Amino acid sequence: MLLDHIEVVGFRGINRLSISMHELSVLLGENSWGKSSLFESLSLFLSGAKKSYRFTLDDFHRPPVSDLPIINHIYLIFTFKEQHAEESLEPQFASINEAWITLPDTNKYIIYQIDGSVDSAGDVLTERNFLDKNGHRQAFAKAALTNLVNEFVSFVPVLRMGSEQNDTGQVYRPVKHLLNSHRARSEARIKRIFQRITSSSQQLSELELKNGCASLVYLFDHYLFKRYGSMVEEKNNEKLRYVDHSFSFNALTRFNDLLKDGHKTDRAMLLLVLGQFLEERGDHLFRRGATPILLLEEPENNLHPVNLATTWRFLSLLPMQKLVSTNSAQLLSFFPLSRIQRLVRQTDVIKSYSMDTTHYSNNELRRITFHLRMNRPQSLFARAWLLVEGETETWLLSELARLCGYHLLVEGIQVIEFAQCGLKPLIKLAQDLNIEWHVLTDGDDAGQKYASRVKDMLGESDSLNTRLTVLPAHDIEHLFFENGFADVYLKAANYTKQDLGRFSTKKIIDKAVHKYSKPGLGIAIAEAVEIKGIELIPLLLKRLFSRLVGIARSQSG
Repeated sequence: MLLDHIEVVGFRGINRLSISMHELSVLLGENSWGKSSLFESLSLFLSGAKKSYRFTLDDFHRPPVSDLPIINHIYLIFTFKEQHAEESLEPQFASINEAWITLPDTNKYIIYQIDGSVDSAGDVLTERNFLDKNGHRQAFAKAALTNLVNEFVSFVPVLRMGSEQNDTGQVYRPVKHLLNSHRARSEARIKRIFQRITSSSQQLSELELKNGCASLVYLFDHYLFKRYGSMVEEKNNEKLRYVDHSFSFNALTRFNDLLKDGHKTDRAMLLLVLGQFLEERGDHLFRRGATPILLLEEPENNLHPVNLATTWRFLSLLPMQKLVSTNSAQLLSFFPLSRIQRLVRQTDVIKSYSMDTTHYSNNELRRITFHLRMNRPQSLFARAWLLVEGETETWLLSELARLCGYHLLVEGIQVIEFAQCGLKPLIKLAQDLNIEWHVLTDGDDAGQKYASRVKDMLGESDSLNTRLTVLPAHDIEHLFFENGFADVYLKAANYTKQDLGRFSTKKIIDKAVHKYSKPGLGIAIAEAVEIKGIELIPLLLKRLFSRLVGIARSQSG
C-alpha cells in the first residue's frame, strides 16, 4: 500500500495542511513552513520504534501572531491506498483486513487518525483510530484496536534520514544468533563500517573498503535484482519522459557496475549511505508486504555535489515510497516536475501546490523540463518570476534593481528568459506552483503578441498591471538609447555623435550588439547608470522593481 494523502491540524509548526503524496514526493518550502513538522508527524506515529508515542504540550501548534486563536486539538490523518487492484485481499494483509474501507472511487483505503487534546485537568490525551468511509471512527474493542494499530504500522514503517546523525558513540556488536545468513552478516559488516566512518576522521583501509563493497554488492543483488529481475520493462511513454521517472533497468545495471568497479570515493559514499539506512531500519527485517516510507530531509547537507548525485542514484533505486525535502538546486534537477510539491505558508494555513500535467502538451513538458528543471532548477525555489524576452534583460535588470535599492535574489525573484521555452508553459507552471509572476515584453509586434497571451491567461483575481509591463520602445536597447544612454551604444559601435544623423538607431544598436554581445552591452549600461546616476533609469522600470518586490513579499509567510 502507498501513503496517498496527509491531513495535519494543529501539530507543531503546522496550523493546517492538506497534501497528496506520490511514490516520490519532493517538498519545497522556506524555513518554518512545515516541512520538518510534516516529517515528524510521520516518523513519530508510523515508526515501529516509536509507535507508542504520546503527544505533549509542546506538540500543539502555537500561532506566530497573537491575534490568531490557539488550537488545543491535534488531528493527524494518514490515508493509504492499494498499490494495485485487490492488493488488500492478499494473504499477508489478513491481520489488518478490518481496517480497509471502500471509497466512492471503488478503490480500497485505510484511513488512520491520531487525535491529541487537553482535558479539563490539563492532561494531554492521545487517541489512535481508523476511520470509516464517512469519516467516523470505526468501533473496535480497546485490545483489538491496539493490536490492529501495531499490525498496520508494521506494514508502513517510516525511516528518516538526513535530519540527525544517529551516533551513540558505541561500537556496533550484533547479536550472534542473528548472523545466521549471508544477508545478515553483510548488513552487520556495513553497520560496523558505518560507525567506523562516522566516529573517526581516518580513511578506510583497502581491506575494509574491499570487504564493505563485497557486502554492498551482495545486498544490492539481494534486495534489488531479486525484486525486479522478473519484471517486464514497460515501453517508453513519451509523456512519462518528462513527467515521471519510471524504473530503469539500464540505470540498475550501470549502478551495479559502479558498486563493483567504481571510484573508491563513490563506493565509500555508498557504504555510508547504506550504513545509515540500516541504522535507521534496525535489526528487524521488513515484513512481507510492507512498503517502507523513506523520509530524506535535506540530504545535501554535508555532501559534496558529486557525492550528492551518487547518493541519490543509490536511494532512488530503493524499493520504497520516498518523501524528500531539499534546498539544493542540483538535487532538484534529478526529480520530475510532476513530483514537486511547493509549500506556501499563509496566515492560518499551509497550502501545497503541484503541477497539473494534464494542462500541458508533450512539447510543452519537454521544453519546460530542459529550460527549468535541467538548466534553471534554482528558479523553482523563487517566490516570483520576472519573465523577459531576451538576454539583455536577464543581465541588466538585476543590476539596475540593485542600484535602485532592490536585491532581486534576496527577495526571492528570479529573472527568466522565456523566448526559448515559450511564455505560455512558464505562466501555467507558475500558476500551478503558486509562484508569483510578471511579464516584461518589448514594444514591437512580437511583444504585443506576448502581451495578448498574458491577457488571455490572467486569473480571476489578477490585474493586468500586476502581471504585465510593455516597454514604450521597440526593445530594451532602444529604451535606453532614447533615454540618455545613446553614447554607450555609439561607443560600442565605434561611432560618434556626428553619426547619429547618418545611421538609424537600429543600425547603431545592431552594430553595438554585434561587437559587444547583448550581455556585454547590458553590463555597459549598468556601469553607465552607476556613473550618471539612477535618476536616468526609466520610471517604468523603477515601478516594475517596486511591484515585483511587493508581490514577492506577499509570499513571505
